[in-house]
Amino acid sequence: MVHDRGEGDKIYLTHEFLATMLGARRPGVTTALQMLEYRGLVHARRGEITIVDRAGMIKLTHGAYGEEEQRHFGIAHG
Repeated sequence: MVHDRGEGDKIYLTHEFLATMLGARRPGVTTALQMLEYRGLVHARRGEITIVDRAGMIKLTHGAYGEEEQRHFGIAHG
């Protein structure tokens, strides 16, 4: 959702800040980002996450990405 509201494919957030936003532990965020990177969906560097395959990210949610967000941001269902 941060990607929805920003410009470009780079998101400048640390693992620690993401963990705070999500109410998760930082190591869990790191593991999740590594999984997304392994699948070719993102590229993560220190303080920077680049969305590589947005459609793949949405598909991975199996419908959990909100209908309202998809409608508002003009994302096709797939």
